Amino acid sequence: MSEFNGFSENNKEQTWESKLFSCNKQFKIKDILKNLDNISLFSNKKIKVCGWIRTVRSSGNGFSFCSLNDGSTPDCLQIIVQKDNDEDNTFDDFYENATTGCALRVEGHLIESPAKGQFVELIASNIFLEGKVQDSNTYPIAKTKINLDTLRQICHLRPRTGIFGSIFRIRSMLTQATHQFYGSKGFLHLDPNVISINECEGGAGVFTVTELDHNQDKKADWKEDHFGKRAFLTVSSQLQLEALACAMGSVYTTNKSFRSEHSLTSKHVSEFTHLEIEQCFTDFKDLMDVGEEYIKFVIEYVIQNGIKDLLNLAKVGTPDLVERLNMIYQSTFHRMTYHQAIQEIQDDLKNKVIKMKVRPKVGDDLGTEHENYLTQKYGKPVFVTHWPLEIKSFYMKQCSNGTCESFDLLMPYGVGELIGASQREDDYQKLIDIMEKKGIDRAPLEFYLDLRKYGTCQHGGFGLGMDRFLMLLTGMSSIKDVIPFPVYYTSCNY
Repeated sequence: MSEFNGFSENNKEQTWESKLFSCNKQFKIKDILKNLDNISLFSNKKIKVCGWIRTVRSSGNGFSFCSLNDGSTPDCLQIIVQKDNDEDNTFDDFYENATTGCALRVEGHLIESPAKGQFVELIASNIFLEGKVQDSNTYPIAKTKINLDTLRQICHLRPRTGIFGSIFRIRSMLTQATHQFYGSKGFLHLDPNVISINECEGGAGVFTVTELDHNQDKKADWKEDHFGKRAFLTVSSQLQLEALACAMGSVYTTNKSFRSEHSLTSKHVSEFTHLEIEQCFTDFKDLMDVGEEYIKFVIEYVIQNGIKDLLNLAKVGTPDLVERLNMIYQSTFHRMTYHQAIQEIQDDLKNKVIKMKVRPKVGDDLGTEHENYLTQKYGKPVFVTHWPLEIKSFYMKQCSNGTCESFDLLMPYGVGELIGASQREDDYQKLIDIMEKKGIDRAPLEFYLDLRKYGTCQHGGFGLGMDRFLMLLTGMSSIKDVIPFPVYYTSCNY
């Protein structure tokens, strides 16, 4: 509950709109409903609430019911608007113009509801219809159900629906839980640059940042550009985070990352929120442990703080959403090597336990059907460790058998890879050799090599797509539905 200081006490000529908010408290609907066991807190006190009208109906004789939502909870507060209670002649505008979508400020008394469907209701004494809907017939968020594809075309309005209100509140919880978890572990939250001269992953599509007017018939002269060289939107902050970690200890970022992938799948976008961590003087097992602990911490936090939103999403899409999250929280994540994973899939195919379109072999990446099969087989998240160095990035810690100390964490329910991680190669010569073998230009990475020359240490880290994690937390099947304004191949509308 927060103090409302929006109007000056020195204003002697207050309008009736400002007089409406002369009392001390503006309440969130969430806070009102939290205190239902002690409704006496509100007895004989006027309170204010603000929000947007979900539904409004009239029973005649100057008597209306209004369902108000303020974004703090999936629940609405019923407002009773009765002509006899009009203290300052503010109701006429409401009767004439109140429709779904209008922004409303209301002052009144909270009472126990005599009707079914809600525990309390607000008897209005003053109303200010702050933002009207100019044409209720064209307002896109109607009472009727709208499919998700249609809602993606009106991203600026979809948070007003119950489903997206719940999704974005859980998104906020994910952010809060992330900072709480890593803060408790002593990590520093630091955000490196997102305009970079490094491609980092080497193979991921990059977006060029330029102010030049490029002509297809003329090769760009990057010396004439803003930075005097070619620069990109980052695909990962990892390399810079390593530099910070090798001086500051454990660090993390929640930067945006960008991938120019010409893909319209349900899991890919061009811009995403990227949790990346780096920790020093730790080993490979520590890295897996902190990844598993983080995921369980977030799930527990969301269940404790967002159960109403989870149940709301369960009603509209994933009936067993809470059970899914509890299963992950209570399980011990399975750990297996890449070679074990390939062998098990091959054996199960040979024994006709399963059918797959693609039979994987050593040296192949795992496809979606392979990832889904492994999590279904074990009924829990699966760490796949020690991948062949040949198919992984140059910076991963090399093992003597041709693998590297790396893992992908696979999540069930179609989410697939959630974390990509590795210990980092800290041997200067090994790093140079693998860069030469993979044909990686050393020039923009001299700073990275310096880290191995000047006081290197054992360290590792991982990257996690926060938006993909949200798919798991909300039960949504498309990443485009967990990002407020998704930007993806062929689509950038805001």
